[in-house]
Amino acid sequence: MTTTSTLKQAAAFSVLAFFCLYFFSSGLVNSSNFTNFTVNSHSTPDFSRYKAPRTLSEDEFPINDRKRRTIILGDIHGMNQPFHALLDKISFDPSSDALVHVGDIIAKGPNSEDILSYMVAHNITGVRGNHDQKVIEWRTWLNWVTHLDGGKHFLNNFHRKAEAADPDDPEHWAEKHIKKTSETNSKWWKLIPEGWKILSDHYRLARAMSDAEYQYLLSLPLVLHAPSAHTFIAHAGVLPSDPRYAPSHRRQPLARVPVLPDGLNQAEHPEKTLALLRRLQEAAILTEVPQNTDPWVNLNMRSILKDNSITRSKHGEPWANLWNRDMSLCAGFDGHLTRSSKTKTPLSCYPATVVYGHAAARGLDIKRWSVGLDSGCVAKGRLSALVLGPNIPKSHSGRLESIVGDIEARKKTTIPFGAGEARIVDVSCK
Repeated sequence: MTTTSTLKQAAAFSVLAFFCLYFFSSGLVNSSNFTNFTVNSHSTPDFSRYKAPRTLSEDEFPINDRKRRTIILGDIHGMNQPFHALLDKISFDPSSDALVHVGDIIAKGPNSEDILSYMVAHNITGVRGNHDQKVIEWRTWLNWVTHLDGGKHFLNNFHRKAEAADPDDPEHWAEKHIKKTSETNSKWWKLIPEGWKILSDHYRLARAMSDAEYQYLLSLPLVLHAPSAHTFIAHAGVLPSDPRYAPSHRRQPLARVPVLPDGLNQAEHPEKTLALLRRLQEAAILTEVPQNTDPWVNLNMRSILKDNSITRSKHGEPWANLWNRDMSLCAGFDGHLTRSSKTKTPLSCYPATVVYGHAAARGLDIKRWSVGLDSGCVAKGRLSALVLGPNIPKSHSGRLESIVGDIEARKKTTIPFGAGEARIVDVSCK
C-alpha cells in the first residue's frame, strides 16, 4: 500500500473518529435528544432537543476563496431593519457569500418573525442562542401538550381567554389566571416546567412559527467548527481548557500532541499531517474539556468565578481572557512557535479563534484570538458583523466608493484574524 493511500485512510479514519467524538463522548448528546417523543405518551419528552457540534466544510466557510466571503453576524434579536441595513452595507451577495450567525436571532426585538422567515428561506448557517433555545423548548412543549388527550382543548380555551382580556402584560395576566384556575386545571398547569413563563415573547414566537421554522431552529447546533479556518462559533463561547487545572496539565487537550494512526509517514506529508493534527486537537477541545460538553455553557457562559465555576453573570473574569491566555501559550507541536508570554509553560498546540455573541454588556469585544460580536442592537446599540475574505468596496447604495476613502475605512476596521485579517462592519440600531 502506498503512503498516499495510507494517508487517505488515516484522514478518513480521523474524520470518522471526529464525528463519533462529537456525538457520543462526555455525555453531550444522548439518544433521546434525537428521537421524537411519543405524542400519546404522558411521559415528559426532552424539550431541549440539543444538536451536537457540527463541522463546516471549506465550501461552507470559504476563508481561502478569493471570490467569496464569509460573513458572521452578531446577535440580531429580531431587529429586521438593522439586519437588512447591514447586509446592504456589506453588499451581501447570497450567490457567493456565506452568511453565518452566532445565535439569538429572535426574541426581544420587534420583527422576530421576519428574521426567522429570512433565515429559513435562505437556509442560513448558524448556532443556537439561549433565546432561540427557549423558543425551541416552548414549541416542543406545545407540540407535546396538544397531542395529549384534552390538551388542545385546554390550550384553545386558555388562548381565547387571553385574547379576550388583551392584557398589557400577558405574562403577569397568565400568572394571575393560573392562580385563579389552579384547582380546576391543576393537571395542565403542572405540565409547565418550573420557571417557564407562559405568554412570554418566547411562547408567542413558539406558537406562531411554522413547522419549517421550528425545524430550522432545531437544526442549529450548539457549536460550529471550521477546521480550515481554525475557528469555532458558539453563542456564549467555548473554553480552551478546564479552568480547574493548569493549562499545561496532562488532561488538557492543548497540552499534548494528538496521536495519529500507525503507518502515517509524517515526514513525507508534513502539511497534511499538521492539518490533521490541528483538526484532531481542535475537536478534542469540544469533547475533552468537560464544560464544553454542557449545553448550558455553550448557550449562557459569560464569566469564570474565583472558584473556577462558570456563570452567566458579567461579574468574574471574562471567559475570553482564558481563551486568549491559552492561545498565547501555543508553541506548536515542536515548541518552535514564538509566544507572547515567555514566563509560562508553553503548550503543544497551534492557536485557534472563537467567534461568539451573548455578552452585550461588554459590547464589541475584540481580542487576538476571540471576537465577541454582540454590540447591543436590541438595546439601541449597533449590529456588528465580521467579514472574512476579499473586500468589496461598495457604498450603502451599491456605488463604488473612492479608492482612498475605502482604504481609510479599512484601516479603522481591520483586525487580525487567524493567519490573516478580517473586517468589522456595523450599523446603528437606533
